[in-house]
Amino acid sequence: MSNSNRQYRARDIKVSFAGVQVLRGVDFDVVPGEIHGLFGHNGAGKSTLLKILAGVNPQDSGELLIGDETISLASPRDALRQGIACVYQELRLIPGMTVWQNLFLGRELRKNGLLDEAAMKAHTRQVLHDYKLKIEPLSLVRDLSHPDKQMLEVVANLDRDARFLFLDEPTTALEGAQAEALLRSVQRIAREKQIGVVLVSHKLDEVLGVCDEATVMCGGKVIYHAKSNIAKQDIIDAIVGDAGPSLDESGRPSRKVTGNEAQPFLEVRNLSTGRLRDVSLQAWPGEIVGIYGLAGAGRTRFCRTLYGLEEVLGGEIRVAGDAYSARNPAQAIRQGVGYLTEERKKDGIVPLMSSFSNATLPILRRFRKRALVDHNSAAQSANQILVEMNTRGDLRGPIKSLSGGNQQKVLLARVIGQDAQLVLLDEPTKGVDIGAKADIYAIIRRMAAEGRCVVVVSSEEEELLEIADRVLVFHQGSCDGVAVEAEDLSVAGLRKAAWSGNTSML
Repeated sequence: MSNSNRQYRARDIKVSFAGVQVLRGVDFDVVPGEIHGLFGHNGAGKSTLLKILAGVNPQDSGELLIGDETISLASPRDALRQGIACVYQELRLIPGMTVWQNLFLGRELRKNGLLDEAAMKAHTRQVLHDYKLKIEPLSLVRDLSHPDKQMLEVVANLDRDARFLFLDEPTTALEGAQAEALLRSVQRIAREKQIGVVLVSHKLDEVLGVCDEATVMCGGKVIYHAKSNIAKQDIIDAIVGDAGPSLDESGRPSRKVTGNEAQPFLEVRNLSTGRLRDVSLQAWPGEIVGIYGLAGAGRTRFCRTLYGLEEVLGGEIRVAGDAYSARNPAQAIRQGVGYLTEERKKDGIVPLMSSFSNATLPILRRFRKRALVDHNSAAQSANQILVEMNTRGDLRGPIKSLSGGNQQKVLLARVIGQDAQLVLLDEPTKGVDIGAKADIYAIIRRMAAEGRCVVVVSSEEEELLEIADRVLVFHQGSCDGVAVEAEDLSVAGLRKAAWSGNTSML
């Protein structure tokens, strides 16, 4: 039987939620042995399509077929019986259990009424060998690297006879080399085992290197499709479209300085904490300072220290010319410091609260009347900022219902609403697609144009070169304060400096 006769096909899929049509007649194919990239702006409908294909949600109309046979999916378990599995961004492995226990979770082998641990361990060892994974069956999942955890979940689904595998943002938490290795492993498995793979990702350069086919969605429809001759620029043009606030002719704000040009707004000298040493840097009002470095270089810890989340053991911090110290976030906020965390789902958003409530959490005292909070006034204030940001979705409902990019805009609105003058943004576009990135870049540039001092931490070199005015590099918990104009930098130079710690390579 040919691949075309065994493929998984969606035909004219339509679905509405609360009277709003989310998918408008989508056709989509998954071919065994090939990788299909699925791209689109936040709210484009790709997550909804993925859930329908994986049996999480039903469609209102249209049909799903494997080969020429129409199938009906009532649940993910039902989909798995048909050989269809999905690995989501938040892995479902249990950290305190071993590799073999996770592999057999829910389908344990028994012998004479008892768990047959020997057989499960032996099978796990054989599976890991077959898929070329260098991990031990007895290892605890919490001790594995993130790439190994991702591959373990992939393999666990394949061992359940999955023939079609959907991977939702599989490289978000990975560095460049790790991401490349993961995708190459997925590509090899797809070819060798004839597995049809769908990759949903916002990292075009990574994913296009392994894709055989690409689809872009917008407004619940397929607006671009290509096979073999896949053009990156065509995909970007389709994703971005006319989304996002317009920029000025240069794409950057004119530098606006609030105060003495000779005086930096943020000045750090020989800062040390439990994990940082000899960190020095300067940042001026009205500029965007980029911070680059490898994972564990100290970038996030630096932001957390300024925000009062980690103790200062030595050195000096000055903000707007005055000595600065914050023992907790409340003190940092009162001194005009705003922080966007890298992990929005872990310590950024409150999932069941509305977008309005999330945006106004640090400033509720402003809306107090006597002993009560005027929530209507707070919501109106938040709504004004969120509308200006082109935020999409039900802002009165739980924020968890919004896409990642729109959740990120709510957190940026929180920083703007508290009128922070020192803005610390840790991976501000993590887990968002290209269209949302355009919006977020415009928001960041606008904050700088308003005279705020903006510090952006990013592991994406191209992002820093595009958005930052100057860039500094952290290396093994240290920063020598050498900042270079972004226009004079290259991706290669940044990587060399990050690996070697030698900023002369910038």
